[in-house]
Amino acid sequence: MAIRFWEIYEETKEKYKLRILAGKNGMDNVTGWVHMLEDETIINRFAGEELAVTTGMKAGKEGWLLQLVSSMKKAESTGIIINTGMYLKQVPQDVIDWCEAHDFPLLEMPWEISITDLIQDYCMRIMRQIHKERQEGLLFERLLRGKEVPDGFLEEIGSRYHLEGSFRIFCLLPKYTAEEKVLFRQAGLKLENVFGLWQSGTKIRFPYFFMEVKDTYILAVNDFPEEKVDELTAQIRNIFSYFFDRKQLSLGIGPACQGIHSLKQALGRARIAMHMSRQMEKPIVDFNQMGVFGILFSTEDPDILKSYAKQLLGPLEEYDRLHHTEGQEGTGYVETFRSYIANDRSLIGVARATYTHRNTVNYRIQNIKKLLHNELKTTADLFPYQIAFCIRDMKL
Repeated sequence: MAIRFWEIYEETKEKYKLRILAGKNGMDNVTGWVHMLEDETIINRFAGEELAVTTGMKAGKEGWLLQLVSSMKKAESTGIIINTGMYLKQVPQDVIDWCEAHDFPLLEMPWEISITDLIQDYCMRIMRQIHKERQEGLLFERLLRGKEVPDGFLEEIGSRYHLEGSFRIFCLLPKYTAEEKVLFRQAGLKLENVFGLWQSGTKIRFPYFFMEVKDTYILAVNDFPEEKVDELTAQIRNIFSYFFDRKQLSLGIGPACQGIHSLKQALGRARIAMHMSRQMEKPIVDFNQMGVFGILFSTEDPDILKSYAKQLLGPLEEYDRLHHTEGQEGTGYVETFRSYIANDRSLIGVARATYTHRNTVNYRIQNIKKLLHNELKTTADLFPYQIAFCIRDMKL
């Protein structure tokens, strides 16, 4: 998990004599990096989750500091620490009031404290956290593969996770350029900001881990209630909107699986949903709502499915190939038959759905029965063909 501002603050507040002036409710934000900031123009280059430290060198310019913090908030920065005593004797009240109203962390430290030491310390803490995440990631990846991990690791994470509780996985499969990969990882930090560790505020407060495994990104949430899934899904949709809008991201949501050792099963089902999302060009697929596709996409040998669909629908597809050219007015036998199943064998329903005269529909259905050597009278007669159409929809 990414490091939070409040974690660094609690560990260093005495060393650097830090004091929170406003925005305490925003201290739970992820801190991605720390920058020295004296010129507001560089905020345009911020990607979000940056913590800034300033001496307020330009604070003599009226409204400068208020404009600075509002620009940082707009850029989704983590917060700001002001080194008071030289250029800025005290922080203006209007700035304090604005930061408090917008939950933007505003801290001060005295002039005698070295900004260089603080920035170096904080950046090292962030780097150590990144290294720790990578080491933990290797062990979590073993759990995701169903492999054994050292008992000491389970004891260590047992203080953060309910190991016997449920785990639900959100599996993201992006397509991006080298430049877009940077954007995606920045969005990943924003996703982590959705979760909170403090017990106050409005963030989602459940243990989680977020990691990259080969070509996918995995978000696993511990003891996550079913009724919260739609809320989190909507936030993922919003955070990664750049990629969803360009059809460059597939999201599969797995069902809740019990216990830390069920992570392999949880990931497998989330991957099945993700595979359907990609193949059928649906941006988001929940395994619990896949229906028969949950079984079909679980099949390890897709050639079996393709062979099954071809065996059942092949005669109609061949007929359409010979008698119904692409772009020709009217509906071919394959789509007529699909509509016949969808409309529960109602000729009137098919006629309405395909804008075709009822007598023409009846003529086609009689020919379809002959081509398939099947009277198509019962649900049992139609069910195999319904499965075959589902397989065709999989775009294997």
